[in-house]
Amino acid sequence: MTTQTQTDTQNVKVDRNASAETVVGFAIIGCLVAGAVGIDKAMEMQNGWDVLLCLLGSVAAFGMVFYVYFRR
Repeated sequence: MTTQTQTDTQNVKVDRNASAETVVGFAIIGCLVAGAVGIDKAMEMQNGWDVLLCLLGSVAAFGMVFYVYFRR
């Protein structure tokens, strides 16, 4: 009696380009959310240095979105 231990995966093709675009899309959405949260938190802070750091982080997050989106 013989048993098959390996599955036949020769006909399975993975579309890696679509999955890579999906990951980049989620990264862009995450950076946009991080930038918006940074701006929102900066409005509530009382110390000037804290506001500056939050706004710099927001600019960096939005800058990352523009870099990823426009480098194509």
